[in-house]
Amino acid sequence: MTEQQIDRLVAQILQRLQPPVLVMVTAAEGYRHEICQRLARCGERLHLALEGMLPDSERWASLGETLPAESWQRALPPAPYKALLLPFLDYPLAMDLLNGTLHSPVAQRVHDALCAGIPVLALRYLCDPHSELNALRGEADSAYAAHLGTTLTRLAECGIMLGSLNDLLARLEAGAKAPTVTDGTRRYLTVTDIVNNPALADSPDAVLTDAAVDFLKTQRKITLPR
Repeated sequence: MTEQQIDRLVAQILQRLQPPVLVMVTAAEGYRHEICQRLARCGERLHLALEGMLPDSERWASLGETLPAESWQRALPPAPYKALLLPFLDYPLAMDLLNGTLHSPVAQRVHDALCAGIPVLALRYLCDPHSELNALRGEADSAYAAHLGTTLTRLAECGIMLGSLNDLLARLEAGAKAPTVTDGTRRYLTVTDIVNNPALADSPDAVLTDAAVDFLKTQRKITLPR
């Protein structure tokens, strides 16, 4: 074997020994090819969760191990993940997280990761009104741009680390750690959270999703004395 082949083999072995990064790929448009190419060279061990029937799914699948949809859409995979990466955090997904509605499986897994203390990293450019991509699409109304800026602030307060791809890859290389969340940050509780630990609903600062509220109402009706 040549020295170059040995170096490549050592790099592959070291990559397999490190905990994987869970990359959740949605259908949002913008720099998809460029981001995929960059992740292919990042040196991290990647697990791919692909949302729906993506036209470029084969390209993303080539980056690492593709998880079966029926597995990751049901629950967060049990691997000891180094981080969860969202390359395409668009506004609908951001509001799904902030409102606690968690309609999509991707939002549900991000919620699970935040609750489990797994670092969540997201590219900010889709939600950033001042990003190059959004500048190309046209200048947003100033009031709406301010609203989008507030959305980014709230995401950061929830523990999501936002930045450019350079920023996020540097965090991964340094060993990303979940940021300390301030006491005032709202953490939405889902039905699963309540089922696993009913005492959470009794916390004075608990904030529940609509589904969790309906679940509690139903449970209390069942347990009322007749």
